[in-house]
Amino acid sequence: MISRRQGHIGGVKTPIAGALALVFSVLSAEAVEFDKDVLPILKSHCFKCHRDGKAKGDFNLEPHQIKEHIGAGLQIVPGRPNSGLFMKVIQSDDPDNRMPPKGAGLGEKDVNILKLWITQGAELGPGESVTPGKEPLEGVWTNKSGKKIKAALLGVEEGKAILRLANGKIYKYPITSLDAESQTRVKEFAQKEG
Repeated sequence: MISRRQGHIGGVKTPIAGALALVFSVLSAEAVEFDKDVLPILKSHCFKCHRDGKAKGDFNLEPHQIKEHIGAGLQIVPGRPNSGLFMKVIQSDDPDNRMPPKGAGLGEKDVNILKLWITQGAELGPGESVTPGKEPLEGVWTNKSGKKIKAALLGVEEGKAILRLANGKIYKYPITSLDAESQTRVKEFAQKEG
């Protein structure tokens, strides 16, 4: 039943109805692909300042680095487009905090693609790999205190094991903090990398 009062639909205020419409449109939308849909937006609007060799704010959006910024409590929170700093600065009305800092900012279509990508889990697709062509080493890693860490070893960088935890978060763990057996497995993996 549609009420005749403006701003109401069947007793529900329009902002709620609008939010429901957004949820249903997201559920029925096609999957957003990182390489096809998201990467072109990042290249044209973000790579000037956030790429290899020039990662302002320590924020590199290159495909092989962006995964470092995806996860709970990070700049891009999968499933929650309004939680991470990434979308907050893109949508900011404050010219001192908005990204990109110059020009009109991203258009509504680009913003919606990024939001949908994050809502759908911020997946990077088949190109996601710290070490191209190398399978991650799934396992349980033990630190010197005996704590066990279930994670996939993605690579080794600057004395740290790059681990992907079960929640998808990437964590760089100091190899020297692992027990002897875990250190050996990490070193063997690293030798196969090279």
